Amino acid sequence: MATTILGGFKVSVAAFDRFLGANNLELERTYGNPPFAHQHPDGPISQLLFRKVSTYNAGADKNGFRVTIPTLSALPSMSKTAYVSYTWTAVRAHRELELEEDLPAEIPKGFEELRQEIPSFEQEIGEDEEITNAGKMGLYLVVNDDALYSGSYPLEGH
Repeated sequence: MATTILGGFKVSVAAFDRFLGANNLELERTYGNPPFAHQHPDGPISQLLFRKVSTYNAGADKNGFRVTIPTLSALPSMSKTAYVSYTWTAVRAHRELELEEDLPAEIPKGFEELRQEIPSFEQEIGEDEEITNAGKMGLYLVVNDDALYSGSYPLEGH
């Protein structure tokens, strides 16, 4: 099990999947399943997010850009919400957070453009796929209890 605290924005899974399809990653659509942990930061989804941001910010850190989708095996359905981050840190059992170090508040140049682009796909989804406040920036806590998806992230995140 992993708990991720991240700085970023939330978006519906349906809109995020349409964003992937529009960027030639049709086969990477999530359908509510998080990308496998071992694929970050070099998997196609993380690479796409990094590529979009690095267009505006050549010095961007590729480790911060990822999508996180909550999963709980006790729940019968997939999440409708995905979280796109510019910074994140993992928590296993407990952890003292140094906010400025673990989760810097400064949003990297180029991330705002990504935040505008991905939620624009919300216009193409059905009412039953919508979420409240798509595109809202914040500090989010996301739980994932599936070992395939939560992986063995180090105690220290990015």
